[in-house]
Amino acid sequence: MGMSSLIGRRGDRRVIQWGRVFGRAVVVVLAALILFLLAACVLVASTEVPLSQMWWGDHLFVLLLAFLALAVLVCVGVPLLRRLLLPPDRLPDLDAPRGGERSESGADRPKAWGGLVAVVAVAAFAVLVAILYLEENERGERVWTQYKQQQEARGEHLDPAALVPPLVPDDLNFASTPYLAPLFDFVPGTQQRRDPNAPEPTKTLAPQFDAASARLRPDKVARSNSWISAGIDLPAWYTAFLKGTNATESEDEATKAFRKRYGLAPRETAATAVQPPTINPPVPTNAPTRAEAAAGVLDALAESGPVLEELRAASLRPHSRFNLRYDVDDPASILLPHLSALKRVCQVLQLRASAELTLGRTDQAFEDVNFIFRVTDATRDDPILISHLVRIGELQLGLQPLAEGLARHQWSEPQLRAFEERLHRFDFLADARQALQGERVFFGGAFIDYVRRSPHRWRLLEEFSHLTAEDRDARYTWQSTLLAAAPRGWYYLEKVNYSRMFQDYFLPAIDVPGHRVSPDACRRSEEHLAAILNNPAPVVVLRHQFFSGFLLPALSRAAQRSAFGQTGADTAALACALERYHLAHGQFPESLDALMPEIVSRLPHDVINGQPLKYRRTADGQYLLYSVGWNETDDGGVLGLSKSGESIDQKMGDWVWRLPAR
Repeated sequence: MGMSSLIGRRGDRRVIQWGRVFGRAVVVVLAALILFLLAACVLVASTEVPLSQMWWGDHLFVLLLAFLALAVLVCVGVPLLRRLLLPPDRLPDLDAPRGGERSESGADRPKAWGGLVAVVAVAAFAVLVAILYLEENERGERVWTQYKQQQEARGEHLDPAALVPPLVPDDLNFASTPYLAPLFDFVPGTQQRRDPNAPEPTKTLAPQFDAASARLRPDKVARSNSWISAGIDLPAWYTAFLKGTNATESEDEATKAFRKRYGLAPRETAATAVQPPTINPPVPTNAPTRAEAAAGVLDALAESGPVLEELRAASLRPHSRFNLRYDVDDPASILLPHLSALKRVCQVLQLRASAELTLGRTDQAFEDVNFIFRVTDATRDDPILISHLVRIGELQLGLQPLAEGLARHQWSEPQLRAFEERLHRFDFLADARQALQGERVFFGGAFIDYVRRSPHRWRLLEEFSHLTAEDRDARYTWQSTLLAAAPRGWYYLEKVNYSRMFQDYFLPAIDVPGHRVSPDACRRSEEHLAAILNNPAPVVVLRHQFFSGFLLPALSRAAQRSAFGQTGADTAALACALERYHLAHGQFPESLDALMPEIVSRLPHDVINGQPLKYRRTADGQYLLYSVGWNETDDGGVLGLSKSGESIDQKMGDWVWRLPAR
């Protein structure tokens, strides 16, 4: 087959016979492939170095593609280009007869050649695809294995089993108490409850509290503290309880006494359904005093007394290990019912402690605040980021009554010392690193493995998105196709890049030994993620950054929230030390240095910049204590507020501790 048969003329017009050009290219590719494989075999046989350790072995597929492209360019492209540059009169006339009339069999010969070319082309394409998959699979598994070994040599664990908390005996485990254990009473090997018709155990804690919190309408007061509100509005809670729904037949005596005392009607039951409905008396228009409201709130919360006492006793156990199903195929499906249950316990305790302080029951309030702190640590060993973030919220619930007692100088010196010691034990930076490591392994590597193994992986993105059905169809068409068609090795390379993102961008932002968090490092990680998301889809796929762009953006604020929580614990502990100084001297000090060594042996530093926390005594005899915050700028103790002014913007302004009004 000469080159002159691939291009000719008809009249004055050049004609490229693309079928023959394609056939020539296929022949060249197959010949070049054979030569490349022979050369590779000779090189491998000529050395004892494994193929995986050779430079060209690590780039085998790229070199193959380059060799094939060069062969096609030299053997087909260049000669074809030269013919295209010739004048038409020097090209063969395709309409001219060749050697007389063609026989019938000769007329059919081009069709036969065309069919052969098609078969060869399909076979060549299949061979190329097979080589692509084999090379990607071999390289992916090899690169992941090498990376995993390197990380484990440095003390990093990438195996999910290594992060699962060890089992502990029930009598030493806070999570095994009768109130919490049923949360994980699943059918063995599943996450299905043994009795699907059984009531949710945690809903029995404080039904009146749940109903009142849904109706609560507290007065809006400007924020002056980054972690707590101006104060719990006990009269608003009192009103919400008075407007409560009707009682149940099974309510305890304390609840019945509360309803009788405040004129609340029982629920209409089957026995009373035919009777005229009883209407709740109107809520008194004259606002109750704070003490009256506190007494009413405590009466309403009496329903939770037995459960809280059970949990209080269990919280003194040395361990807390919840029986999460860490072994499920899909890590994202691990159920976490204990988080909402524990947070509800802290919310009830917060309200009760505030009411107790109002009535002067300081010892009971002290026990409840410490109880909140113990509950906060109940999920410390969970290697899951959401558990860590919920703990920070639980800490803030405990700081509210602590600050209210500080503002009214109600805590004794031993109580303040105990609070201070307990707050210093919180290390949300070390806990954040552990939680991020769990996120890296469970919800990164293990999740990618789950997608790789799933027979329905093309539909998984829809399951894990929060979009409408129409948006999912529009957004995840090519991604779903990719997940379905990608070779196994592509997923291993995705795991490597996802884990490297943690290693290079997320984990370095938290300096555990130095007790620091770097906002600048966090901003770099956000910029890197933004660059990934802005890349064209083919670039993301070829660079194996698909899952990094899909999963990591949700984690970008973890370090910031951990720094915020740690600063809350540090400033609250320092506030206890300042109150101890006030008890001894009748006033707050002019500077924090006056606390040493009489009150404290060392002062906590700002986790943002490593400098001392900012402090000054105010004209009213109080004080202002703050961190420079996430913007790393001293704004003079000015809070960063949202546009509505009702919530804290952690990225703006300073992180401020100021005592609430008395």
